Amino acid sequence: MLLVLLCLFFQLTGNTLQPENDLRSLHWGMSRKEVQAVEQTVPFRITDTTLHYRQRWFYNFPASVKFAFVNDQLAGALYIFTDRHVRAQQHWDEYQTLLKTLSDRYGPPSGDYWSWNYPLYKNRPERYGDAVLLSHLSRSSIWETARTVVTLEMSGKPKEGIYTVISYAKKNDDKK
Repeated sequence: MLLVLLCLFFQLTGNTLQPENDLRSLHWGMSRKEVQAVEQTVPFRITDTTLHYRQRWFYNFPASVKFAFVNDQLAGALYIFTDRHVRAQQHWDEYQTLLKTLSDRYGPPSGDYWSWNYPLYKNRPERYGDAVLLSHLSRSSIWETARTVVTLEMSGKPKEGIYTVISYAKKNDDKK
């Protein structure tokens, strides 16, 4: 009976000894060495404040991952999507799939921002990929959890292509 009561107590109060993962198998505040141990491979680029890994995945999408550290504590990460599609609309479709995936995980975004620099394709969803590539449109969506801000962003430039990234940032602990 005592064991059942203890189990119920820990379920109701939560076990604060092991923090919930904030992204991947990681949690905010881990050191660079701890992150490297979890990732189990050598990053292709190391700086004083970052670890950058190639050939990672976000669900079915190839990406590189860049972890950011402040005072040797994990504070943020970027998934930089590496697929290069023939048609710009394929990038747009990928963004829509990522948007659904993140919404399934975190609920509806708290912010969904469309920035139109030129309205040529504004009412033509089948051309939104072209609008992004031509810098006519950029889009971002934001989710917040108790400890993390998640942002999905897409933008483009004609000579550079389309850039899609998901960023994870530790929320500020200060209660000012």
